[in-house]
Amino acid sequence: MKHTFQIIMFAFVIIVVLTSCNSASTATPIPPVFLESSDTSASRPVKASGVAVPVRVAHLSFVIPGVINDISVVEGDQVQAGQILANLDTSELEYDVISAEAALTVAEFDAQIVRQRKRTFDFRTLKIVYVDPPGEKILEAETKVEQSQFAVEVAKASLAQGTLLAPFDATVVSVNVMPGEYVQTSQVILELADLSNLWIETTDLSELNVAAVKIGQPATVSIDALGKEFTGNVISIAPISDTIGGDVVFKVTIQLDEKPQDLLWGMSADVEIKVE
Repeated sequence: MKHTFQIIMFAFVIIVVLTSCNSASTATPIPPVFLESSDTSASRPVKASGVAVPVRVAHLSFVIPGVINDISVVEGDQVQAGQILANLDTSELEYDVISAEAALTVAEFDAQIVRQRKRTFDFRTLKIVYVDPPGEKILEAETKVEQSQFAVEVAKASLAQGTLLAPFDATVVSVNVMPGEYVQTSQVILELADLSNLWIETTDLSELNVAAVKIGQPATVSIDALGKEFTGNVISIAPISDTIGGDVVFKVTIQLDEKPQDLLWGMSADVEIKVE
């Protein structure tokens, strides 16, 4: 009897505890927690390192081989478009021009003779008459004149290839040969650069960030050597990547709104592109 009473009391205690726990959990529910989503990636500027480079650079070479006869400039010279920079020894080419011009003169003289009417005696009328030359003879002579004219143009063009001209107003950056030196075709003779007009090219813009960059986006450029910031815009994005230290990067070009007075080729820069 006593044992039965203890069992009943134990069961009653368990029921009371369970009821109490259930009431507490129902009375004070845990409030939900809401986290605000704040994607700020679109408003963050794309950052990259950059370098100042000339807008125009030319690596000049001859299209024909030969011996350097003269170099008219030295490093640091300012040159204008069309100015003679260097030339080859063109003695043989000059002779070719003279020879081609002489052949043209002979062809023109022969054609003039062929076109002339021939005087002959007509035994039927017992008179002297003039006969036109055969058409094929005239055509043959005129064809020879055209061929000779073409030969002169070719000889003059070859002679012109022995002279190196400045393609635009620029500064002579380097001179790589000396008079008397034999040069091959496409061998770089001179390097020119327009140092009056420079822009900024990025050097480490990651492939992960280039997709957000668009032409026309504003940019801020900090030139370390000058200690100043300048504004500009994106004007080009390289369609092909480069690989630097195992990283895939794309070159983006920034045109400054105003060229800094003391900006020099090769100065480093920090670039921030606003991609909003």
